[in-house]
Amino acid sequence: MNGFADFYEQTNENPVEVLIRDFLQAMQDGDPAAANMIISKLKLFLNENEPLNFLNASKWAEEKAEEPDQIIENLFDVGDKLAIIGSSKTRKSFNALQLCLCAAAGENFLGLNIPQKRNVIYIQLEIRKNHCHLRLKRMIRALGINPADIDGRLYILNGRGLGLAGAAGVERIKMDIQDFHPELIVFDPLYKIAIGVENAAEDMKAIMACFDMLAEETGAAVAYVHHDPKGSPGDRNIQDRGAGSNVLGRDYDAALALTQHAREQEAIVIEILQRNYPPIKPFSVVWTNEGEDYCFRRADDIIPEKKTSRTKSVPPLSTYYPAAAAILKNEEMEIKMFKSIFKQKTELSDKRISDFMLWAQNPKEPRFLLNEKRGRGEHWKKIRLANYDEV
Repeated sequence: MNGFADFYEQTNENPVEVLIRDFLQAMQDGDPAAANMIISKLKLFLNENEPLNFLNASKWAEEKAEEPDQIIENLFDVGDKLAIIGSSKTRKSFNALQLCLCAAAGENFLGLNIPQKRNVIYIQLEIRKNHCHLRLKRMIRALGINPADIDGRLYILNGRGLGLAGAAGVERIKMDIQDFHPELIVFDPLYKIAIGVENAAEDMKAIMACFDMLAEETGAAVAYVHHDPKGSPGDRNIQDRGAGSNVLGRDYDAALALTQHAREQEAIVIEILQRNYPPIKPFSVVWTNEGEDYCFRRADDIIPEKKTSRTKSVPPLSTYYPAAAAILKNEEMEIKMFKSIFKQKTELSDKRISDFMLWAQNPKEPRFLLNEKRGRGEHWKKIRLANYDEV
């Protein structure tokens, strides 16, 4: 049964006349979002009897294929849907903001190539405006992006409390961004824009259909930030990540899954799943604080080992002190040489060694003492074990 017949059976009215009446009422009420949603319904009714376009595969194979317009090389394109999935401790919203900044500036994103600058809309629905402002300022400085490089290319909507949800919310957003010609639209988080029950397939299908419509009518890729369910996300396959209905895992064109690292507390393992391109191997990133500024940085020296329910807890830094003391004994040693020997002995990553050095040189309870010399043609740093009477 088609849409017209179904509508007639329920109301005995012409659906086009009903929708036009509702459209006029919405305009009279000053509700353009509702009016645009009715226009979308009208399009569905008017197009449902159009013949479907079946292509002759023989002739189609002879035609030149349209080259994909990649936002991230070999990961996702303009018009695709991207999911960014992670638990509460993986800083997935920061990851999404970093993606937006890199896409707008045309800079590599965590070692992944962004071929050109893009027009980006970031719709954050969760935190207050002032906190988003601080995040932006601190991250843009850490990334070394000049604000002029993203002028007119990245727009941020602080949507907390605006009631943007469901089809009406997406429609309102679509109306207000048309003149911007976006190529990437990011929603953060999904649960704020979705309506209904997260575990209900029909409710998730509804918001995914809204994203399809938004991508189709704007031509942009649509990305969303989503949380993992309770438990250990590292135990799950990437296609099964994300809370709620498994409809989500079958709907997107690409996904970034963020998982806590098994051994490095500040490291995250990023897995990638994409529908249209060859697999990309997982890799590690670290959250770096540079004064007040911060961002993710790729860390290829850290093996991408996900934390699972079977992962043993990370040993405290003090565990490695005996190994360091055995290397130094009662001698001074240049820091560079010490780190090299220490790494071979402990098999720690560069990030973990840096954390150990900070711990060992804590002014309140130093285990190492630093001796540094700067002079004409001479500059070195040496460390030695701190004696009790020197602390």
